[in-house]
Amino acid sequence: MGPAITDASGGRAEASSRYLRLLLVLLLPAALFNAYDSELRAVLLTQLKASFHVGTTAIGVANIPIGAGQFVAFFAVLLADRVGRRPILLWSILGDTVFSTLTAASWNLWSFAAFQFGAQVFIGAEFGVAVTLLAEEVPPERRGRFLSWLLLVSPLGAVLAGLLVAIGFLHNAIGWRAFFLLAAVPLLAVSIARHWLRESHAFLIAPGLRVTKPRRGLRQATIDSVMIFGGRTRRQALAVGGVAFLQGLASAGTVGWWTYYAEHERHFGTGTAGSFFAAAALVSVFGYIACGRLMDRVGRRPTAVAYILGAVGCAVVTFQVADRWVMLPFLIGTAFFGVGMAPVLSAFVTELFQTSIRAQASAWVRNGFGNTGSVLGPAAVGILGESTAPLHSIGTAVTTLVLIFLVAVPIVVLVLPETRNLRLDLEEQGEGPRDR
Repeated sequence: MGPAITDASGGRAEASSRYLRLLLVLLLPAALFNAYDSELRAVLLTQLKASFHVGTTAIGVANIPIGAGQFVAFFAVLLADRVGRRPILLWSILGDTVFSTLTAASWNLWSFAAFQFGAQVFIGAEFGVAVTLLAEEVPPERRGRFLSWLLLVSPLGAVLAGLLVAIGFLHNAIGWRAFFLLAAVPLLAVSIARHWLRESHAFLIAPGLRVTKPRRGLRQATIDSVMIFGGRTRRQALAVGGVAFLQGLASAGTVGWWTYYAEHERHFGTGTAGSFFAAAALVSVFGYIACGRLMDRVGRRPTAVAYILGAVGCAVVTFQVADRWVMLPFLIGTAFFGVGMAPVLSAFVTELFQTSIRAQASAWVRNGFGNTGSVLGPAAVGILGESTAPLHSIGTAVTTLVLIFLVAVPIVVLVLPETRNLRLDLEEQGEGPRDR
């Protein structure tokens, strides 16, 4: 049940199937509560406004410092290329749990934002390192499916949040605060992972990488943090980063404001909005599964293009129709394609770059480019969608951001190389993804 080993010929013997299944199980809580914590701000938006006595614009602006936590997470993810994937992942799960639980004690919007900022620091590190660790351990012919299984747990976190609202969990003694107290659950995952989680084989055998003291690792990682933009990796880094930015802009704006839009512009009841949100999040699980299988069969690029076009088409209809039963299937389609494309983006991030800068690439793409879009998306919708703002409607503001996502199609087609069936260990022999 150990990690992958090196065979007599110098090649890599893949990690045993038993260990891969165990690894996936250990990483699932990180993905589940990553999404749960983030989606709570969307499904509880109305309650947060009432509790803190603030307006729509203030909520939109508060998303900026909250999202900034993902930028700080950038440096934690960088450390994974210096001190290893395992220690960063374990500390991140613990930190996420602590700050999410502290959020329940928030006394105003800005204390809420401060605690959520801390949670986002650790969520960003936790999720980025988990994806990198899993991708490095799984053989190429199964990598897409394993990534989809890990990432599909994210919408289940959103499902959990939506269902709790739909079944009336808000009607408890402390209201919305009880939702964040549930974040103590990952502490159990930490205690288990400490004993069973192992360092990735790719990290252990990569030339020039070794475990260092965290302080020295952070300093060196900061110095080396722009290596990804040097030489032949620059073009791919900017391309996949651009796609991640556009996807974050559209998806965060859509997910972050749909419940509010449904309640205030389409006059849904809170229970109906929560049920629709949970249904869409649940169906998006199949989007992850389909994405993983499709990209292993036909390739990363055609899968990415199909999902971008599907997400844009469904989201535009979702935010432009008035009838709730017409809206529901398109809302589900928006989640299926828009959220479900996460596996193909993760595949590009892990397969385009060699082991020595893979965590750095993940940090730049996910915590840098992607998070910038995720921060600006909800903030832009909140600012532009006010009744007195230029676009006069949340629905129109979201639609505008979604249409911008179409720019990602030519980036994928013209710039990103196909990385299907790529072995990550071959890069150590001079046959990395840049040469394919």
